[in-house]
Amino acid sequence: MKTLKKILKWLLGIVVVLGAIGFTLFMIYVYPFMKKMKQTSTVQYDKELTLVIGGGGNSGILVSDSLVLVIDTKMGDAAEKFSQQVKALAGNKRIIIVNTHYHPDHSAGNKYFTGQTIIAGGNYTKEFWIKEADAATCPTQWLKDKMDIPMGNDTATLVNLGRNVHTASDVVVYLHRRKMLFTGDVVLNKQAPVTMGVADPDGYVSAFDQFQKQFVIEKIVPGHGEVGGPELIDTFRQYFADMKTAATDDSKKDALVEKYKDWNQMPFAMSPGATIKAIQKKMH
Repeated sequence: MKTLKKILKWLLGIVVVLGAIGFTLFMIYVYPFMKKMKQTSTVQYDKELTLVIGGGGNSGILVSDSLVLVIDTKMGDAAEKFSQQVKALAGNKRIIIVNTHYHPDHSAGNKYFTGQTIIAGGNYTKEFWIKEADAATCPTQWLKDKMDIPMGNDTATLVNLGRNVHTASDVVVYLHRRKMLFTGDVVLNKQAPVTMGVADPDGYVSAFDQFQKQFVIEKIVPGHGEVGGPELIDTFRQYFADMKTAATDDSKKDALVEKYKDWNQMPFAMSPGATIKAIQKKMH
């Protein structure tokens, strides 16, 4: 009996220690990241185009005479506020939602647009979306390849990348007159990528090649982080090149990881270390 009590006391001690470690890691890494992610700022890019940064993934609202195009719908309280902002701009106009991918920080706000068209990548299925996201946010239309949507004096081209990049069916949106590309999480600004699940480091690099061949780009709205120019692609490309070097050369690993210390990241899921492990896993 005394032995059992000692074992239980020992196990309880382990649980308490692990709980303390978990709480500490949460407060150091997760809480600040989530707090920052919830913050939003609105940029009136021009008369018809509004960019809403943060609150989940970055979003765009493009208004034409008869149609409003929305790129990503955010999460949590930010999603509800964003939907109100969209509806105020839209009035009685039809709204088309484009989800760059299924992750809730980009799609949770879909539930506020019942009755509107919601487009997402066609490599997903309805069953997958319901399981991984939410039935209330499920798209109404699946994009298999590409689609052009006339938007007043501009044209929005939607492209399903069609291979594993950040997810199995990332969609990007290009505004031709503005030479602006909405990349979802295929390009980020000073944030390490999530390389879990089907995310493929080689897929990212392939997507960068596709963007630079297919589009003339002057502005990029990344999935997270501030709006920038085509240099965001170059920086993110260099990140993956550095992580590939780090994955194969231990003598350079520490310096290359240190190079990105000022980027938003979380250990094990969204960090240089996680990217290195994903690259090594694919190599083996």
